[in-house]
Amino acid sequence: MLGIDIEQVDRFNSWNTKQLERIFTEKEIEYASKQKNSAQHFCGFYCVKEAFIKAVDNKKIKYKNIEVLHTNSNKPYINLNNEIIKILNTNKKKEIEISISHTASYAVAVVQLN
Repeated sequence: MLGIDIEQVDRFNSWNTKQLERIFTEKEIEYASKQKNSAQHFCGFYCVKEAFIKAVDNKKIKYKNIEVLHTNSNKPYINLNNEIIKILNTNKKKEIEISISHTASYAVAVVQLN
């Protein structure tokens, strides 16, 4: 199962705290806010969430249930919380692979469920 999404970074430049908190978890907001260009990171996280929803073909998933975190080596991954584990079990998948890339203008993410 594969999902991909691309978005324009500019749309995240004007988001206020309330908008961010509706889509992103506390950890995602903390991480992105510490980066030089936080809009690129918010956009990348949003792309992961959209790509995951496309991969599992379930538009009822809440964005905040899809949490993007980073390993110590800064590799992004989706946090295996109860909601995500339930989705993986339902789809008979065991792991999630993600890739995020961004420029000043666009971010893109790919999600593969194995």
